[in-house]
Amino acid sequence: MTRTCTGCRCRDGRRSRRWCGHTGLSLRTVWARVPSSTSCLRSCRLRTTCWRWMLTGSGRILTPGNWCGWRCRRCAPRLRSICRRWWAMNRVLVLAYYTPPLGLSGVMRVTKLCKYLPESGWEPVIITVKPVAYYGYDPELLGDLEGSVLIRTGSLDANRLIQIVRERAGVRSGGRSAVVPVRSGSRWSRLLNFILLPDAKIGWLPFALQAGRRAIAEYQPRVIFATAPPWTALLAGVRLARESGLPFVADFRDPWPAGFPEPPFYQRPILRRMLRRIVETAAVVLVVNPGTGERLRQALGDDAGLEAKLEVLENGFDPQELAVEPERLEGFSLVYAGNLYENRQEIGALVSALQALPDVRLYLAGDADPASRGLLASSGQAVLLGRVSHSRAVALMKGSDALLYLGKPKQPVGLKLYEYLGVKRPVIVWGGPDDEAARLVAEFGAGVVCQTGAELASAVAAIRENPAQFTSRDRQRLDRRFQAQRLAGIFQRLGAG
Repeated sequence: MTRTCTGCRCRDGRRSRRWCGHTGLSLRTVWARVPSSTSCLRSCRLRTTCWRWMLTGSGRILTPGNWCGWRCRRCAPRLRSICRRWWAMNRVLVLAYYTPPLGLSGVMRVTKLCKYLPESGWEPVIITVKPVAYYGYDPELLGDLEGSVLIRTGSLDANRLIQIVRERAGVRSGGRSAVVPVRSGSRWSRLLNFILLPDAKIGWLPFALQAGRRAIAEYQPRVIFATAPPWTALLAGVRLARESGLPFVADFRDPWPAGFPEPPFYQRPILRRMLRRIVETAAVVLVVNPGTGERLRQALGDDAGLEAKLEVLENGFDPQELAVEPERLEGFSLVYAGNLYENRQEIGALVSALQALPDVRLYLAGDADPASRGLLASSGQAVLLGRVSHSRAVALMKGSDALLYLGKPKQPVGLKLYEYLGVKRPVIVWGGPDDEAARLVAEFGAGVVCQTGAELASAVAAIRENPAQFTSRDRQRLDRRFQAQRLAGIFQRLGAG
């Protein structure tokens, strides 16, 4: 009797030589992946007809954990684990330079999305760089990528070359080459961004392309997803999408054409042409907030088809990471979690405003540029905790009386604000009421916007009187699991098209 696979509709006859359109692998290829040492599997292949029934599904839905028709209790679990990733899971090729063990905000978005995508039936195949010199590390985040395939490549960018020199120096000295963070925002890094196009990570492009072609041939993903910065990742995604014909999703974590610092005038025409090519190739353009989308519109105009492709997929928080014990601090604790740079004017005004509230303590869990650090050090109410792990940062946020948000220059909304909303503590936004961060806080009723000392004193009094009024509204749409489900829906729509 001829049987039909409910997943791919391939016929039962001659299936060992036929390519299955559902899995992208011939059935003989699937069998070849079973280790030869697994004698039980080999013998059962000839002893029963369960092998054929398992592959074809026996007329029922074929899902991991329910291999229809398989009778041998000894080898069914092993074969299920071997074939699961090759049979039942859709795959997406992810191009991301910043991944764990690197830390800080540039890593969190792609890491958390890849953590929860497998729950929606999508296995990420991540192309990233080998260890690089960086100014923030969080190895604990590697646990979030256990459900992903991680492919690390070489690179000729400055961060990778510095790390290679350090590793070789450690070998020559007979010691262990420790990872030493590099200084953030150095003059050399900014100089390279002004010289190289589209950014200082262009030396990663040929390595990412080579690894991407191999991954497409081996894993046969249905969608390509690239996240930027660095913008080099988007260029790699465009090239691979054009070569393979796969749908391409471009993810903008920062505004184009070159992040927040404006690029020099001689780069802007070339960067605009690059952006146009990216948008024309992409099937979907994701941005983290409406402000970033508006910057893209200003850069492109109305003739690039951006409006039909643009979607907002906000940053968010991981509920599993928030399940830590709060760390209480002295006084009325106002906690800022993250790095501060180019905020000297705002910090100076905040330090002056704190003088009228002697029992308020400002805790900085992160680094700051020299000018900002000097202003904070001069205040007797500021406590500099330095860089801390992400788990401790969450504990500090949960144990605070209020959370301070200071936006970066020209940044609509920083990632840290979403984690502030996740821990459900009152938020004080130091800035104007028309900022996008202020509108987001007002939407969830999560805090108060201040610009003067009097407004800060009023906000602290309101929080002391009734802090629960700022934590009552639902924030499910910012849950990373919910956002990964939405992204999986986009992939499903593109992969089925």
